[in-house]
Amino acid sequence: MAISKKGLRKIVVHGRIFYWKFKEKVFVMSEENRNQLLIIDFGWFDVWLYVNSKEQSPAEFEPKAVTPKFVRESIVFASLNGWDSGKMELKFRNGKYEICGKH
Repeated sequence: MAISKKGLRKIVVHGRIFYWKFKEKVFVMSEENRNQLLIIDFGWFDVWLYVNSKEQSPAEFEPKAVTPKFVRESIVFASLNGWDSGKMELKFRNGKYEICGKH
């Protein structure tokens, strides 16, 4: 899956360069290997989609803001759990990561 380069932010983790962006989920790709993609679902949703039906809105999520610190921690977690090439999908809820898929 290719992601648009528009709006990418650079982050360096353990001497390696990654680029990331937030668009409903967090997308991270390695500078060295463009096929290495990390997708982080942390529960974000557009509150305006549920303004007239609050009972159907998804559960609250953490963190409320995507920060470079959160992205760095996600990259470190993924790397320690075998993300060295290909695509990995993570779910982050209540301060814990869950690996949803690795391709």
